[in-house]
This record gives sequence, C-alpha cells and structure tokens, in this order.
Amino acid sequence: MQLKRLALVASIVGSARADTTFTSKVQVYTDSDHTTVISPLVQGTADVTPTTSVNLGYVADIVSSASVDIVTQASPTTIHDTRQQVSGGFSHTFGSLTWHGEYLYSHENDYLSNNITTGIEKELFDKNTTLSLGYALSLDDVGRAHDVNFSKSLTNQSASASWTQILSPKLIAQLTYELGNASGFQSSPYRFVPVRASLDAAPEFWVMETDPDERWRNAIVIAANRAVGDSSSLQGDYRFYFDDWGITSHTIGARYFFHVTPSLELRLRERFYTQSGATFYQDNYSSVQKYMTYDRELSPLWSETVGVAAYYAFTPRLEGELKADVFYYSYADFPPLSSRTGANLGAGLSVTY
Repeated sequence: MQLKRLALVASIVGSARADTTFTSKVQVYTDSDHTTVISPLVQGTADVTPTTSVNLGYVADIVSSASVDIVTQASPTTIHDTRQQVSGGFSHTFGSLTWHGEYLYSHENDYLSNNITTGIEKELFDKNTTLSLGYALSLDDVGRAHDVNFSKSLTNQSASASWTQILSPKLIAQLTYELGNASGFQSSPYRFVPVRASLDAAPEFWVMETDPDERWRNAIVIAANRAVGDSSSLQGDYRFYFDDWGITSHTIGARYFFHVTPSLELRLRERFYTQSGATFYQDNYSSVQKYMTYDRELSPLWSETVGVAAYYAFTPRLEGELKADVFYYSYADFPPLSSRTGANLGAGLSVTY
C-alpha cells in the first residue's frame, strides 16, 4: 500500500465553519480486470463549541472481483466481499494551535484493521504560515477465507511534517515530507507465484507469494494553489516517493476549478504516475527464492487519470456532487496483464444546517 498523498489544506477564500454538515455519497469503481466496487458513504460533522468539532462516518466497499491479483492456481473463482468501516474524530482549537484526531475501524471477511491518526497545526505570522505535524498507526489482522488456521499481523506507522505558506493574496504553496514503516505480513494470502523454466513454459509448481516483512517509505510533496480571476483556481502538485524495496515513483497532478454559474462549479483533473519495480520483482521465477511476488503493483508501471466533477448549490445549505474519472494503467513487465482501464463514478449530497 502506498503512502497517502497529502492535499493542500489551506484555501484561497476562507469561509465560516457550519454548525452541522451531513454528507451522503455513493461511488462506483470498475475496471477491465474484472473488478467492481460499490462504495456508499455517510458522514456528519458538528461544532459542539466555537472551538471544538466532532465527526462520525461510515463507508462500505462492496467488492466483486475476478482480477489476476486473486485468480491464480489457488483461487480460480470470482470473489465477493464487503468491507465496512466506521470512524469518529474531533478537532479542537487553542488560539492559533489546532489539534485533531480520529479512530477508524474496518472489517471484512479476511481483514480487520484498527487505525488511529492525530496531528497538530500551528498558525504563525498573522496566519500567513501554517506548520503541521501528523502521526498515524494502523494495527491489522490478516486472515484467509475458509482457513481458520491462517492468521498474520501487520503494523503500519507514518509521521508527516508540512509547511504551508501564503505567498501572495492569490497564491499558496505547501511542502510536505512523510516517513512510513510497515512491519509484518505484506504479501497476499491469495497470490501464488508460478515457478517455471521460462515465461512460455508450463508452471512446474506454485509457491505462496513472499514479500519482505519490513518496509520503509519516504515521500516528498510540493503543492500550490493559485486563484485565477474572481471565481477560479488552479492547483498542482508533484510527489516524489522512494522506499527500501527499490521502488521510486513520480506523481504529477493538476486540478482546475471554475464557476460556470454562481451555483455551478466544475473541476477538471489530471494525474500522471510512474514507478520502477521492486528489486526482488521478476516477470518469471525459474527457481524458488527468498522473496517472490506476483503483485502487479510491485512491477514497473505508469498510469494516467483524467476526470471531471460538478458541484451544484441547490440552496445555500444543500449542495450536490457528480464526478467521473477514467484511468489507464500500463504494466510493461507483468505477463498476466499488460494494461488496465477503468472508471470511478460518484454522486453525493451535502446538507448544512
């Protein structure tokens, strides 16, 4: 799992925080690798005092997949599963210092996860500068369907630091560094690796995927948000990532927001991603080795995503959202799958009162 990219948190135009906001959305993911995920979400945020807010959320991922990631010699059929996630958090302001935290619990057929995140933000120099520190901990239990004897653990930790700076009345920039560590079982219990003399030869036998038990990740993100005219903004970011598994990646993203009418705002999005493969990744293994993987996400790859979203204010307190992103992934060195296309579609409503 890659590090989550931190978004530019400051906005060009400030707005007063509402007393209570309720959001309901549904997202549909589908791709050419025979995977579909339907994700309904509900979330509420309320100000309990002028300086304290709380939030609660629920999301479900209803998955149907016959992806090459899971359909191997050991799992030849389509899987169906549902992941359920509940979360609760808070934010409290002490003058120019804000402290926030959140607990998240998720459970599915073969995976259980407990997550805690916390962070502080400090405003300096008449709110022109914001310094932030964050920490996240995830304690996961990994199982395997229909195998009560299979039980593994995985611990993920990450720490981040960011500096957000107002450079002009129309320009904000942000620099973020994040360090992550994963310790424990990081393979898939469903992926088996074929051992064969060559790519065009029949497998002699299959072995369970084995990844290293330790992984250190680093990411640096540079982002900017610039107002364009009176009602538009342009956002861009670049992310450089590297880890001790040998993967180096580059991500370039851009988003353009503009108002078609006072009530209708559109967002155009583009994201390009490219990475090298892990040092132990091979397109074919002719003998058993210490580390062996059949994971396309550890192979060299690149992807392109473009999308559009529309936000419509029906009233000052009711806003609707529609979005559609399409993507293409290219795997230059992964024999079971050379490319993948798909789409993320979403719709939602937010009510403020």
